[in-house]
Amino acid sequence: MRVGFCELDEPLRVGGLEGACRGLEAALCRAGHEVAALGGGSSDEDMRSCAVVHFHGLWSLAHAGVARGLRRLGVPYVTSPHGMLEPWAWRAKRWKKWPYFHLIERRKMAHGRAVLATAEQEAARLERFFPRSLIRTLSLGSDLSRAPDYTAARAELGWSEDERVILYLSRIHPKKGLRELLLALGEFEAERLRAAKVRIVVVGDGPADYVAECRGLAAKLEDRLSLEWLAGVWSDKKWRYLQGADLFALPTYSENFGIVVLESCEVGTPVFTTVETPWTPVAEAGFGWVVAPGVSAARAVLGEFFETPRATVEDRRRCAQWVRENYSWDEIASGYIALYEETAGAVR
Repeated sequence: MRVGFCELDEPLRVGGLEGACRGLEAALCRAGHEVAALGGGSSDEDMRSCAVVHFHGLWSLAHAGVARGLRRLGVPYVTSPHGMLEPWAWRAKRWKKWPYFHLIERRKMAHGRAVLATAEQEAARLERFFPRSLIRTLSLGSDLSRAPDYTAARAELGWSEDERVILYLSRIHPKKGLRELLLALGEFEAERLRAAKVRIVVVGDGPADYVAECRGLAAKLEDRLSLEWLAGVWSDKKWRYLQGADLFALPTYSENFGIVVLESCEVGTPVFTTVETPWTPVAEAGFGWVVAPGVSAARAVLGEFFETPRATVEDRRRCAQWVRENYSWDEIASGYIALYEETAGAVR
């Protein structure tokens, strides 16, 4: 089966969205299917060659044009919003998104065969716009290409054995909670942070004004902890940061999936995130903390983290094994394949 992927332009899909598309693509190819890239310049022949087309992301006029062509040719399609209809997402440029959604995007999605959510939280929120019969829930996964490698990663990154490294690796955006993480750290007595030998590592890019605010908050902590601030790393180098950290922190206010949480668990690193992600299973499995977003909850988690022994080699192995048993792309892709086959068969 030939599946068309219609994705956003590269600057808009850097990070989790890019990783999700490449992971699904690789799993489909391993299962014997073909993935073709479609876009605004695709010909009728390109579109007609696909049994089904999968749109990834929203707010693209080029995608709307492709969808019109697919409907004209009778080629079915499905759409993954990838969190772009979550409540927080509407806060940015709502004046522009709202009319565009009702005039173009909603019609495009409703004429497709399915709207895909990555978790039940997202599916419930999508019911505001679409009938439940149109919504399908299919998780994202991991290709399991990495494993725990704590000691070697720390040596490579120059982090000493006695430091407690808290890693933030994501877009630096108000919804992601970096500001709250820094404010929560600022509520601890200086001596406690020094005694814990805390190192904060921030890896990411974002709006200049918000980055400047967060850097200002971080600067106030430099007398009591070590601080490392780097531009976004989305290549394979990110894995060394995830492998070497003692805690991965994503105290977000909104996340439809949060694939970097899965990646952290894949290499056995404990996670701190919020109930606004679908990652309550991480806490239930004993591999981290999932709490309400905000400064007070973040402070409580950090306090517990400072008093908790570091994850052992065996702890990290068990966490990685949990990911292998529950989030393998090769297993998860079977659900996508079934949907594609069902969708393509419905129009034969």
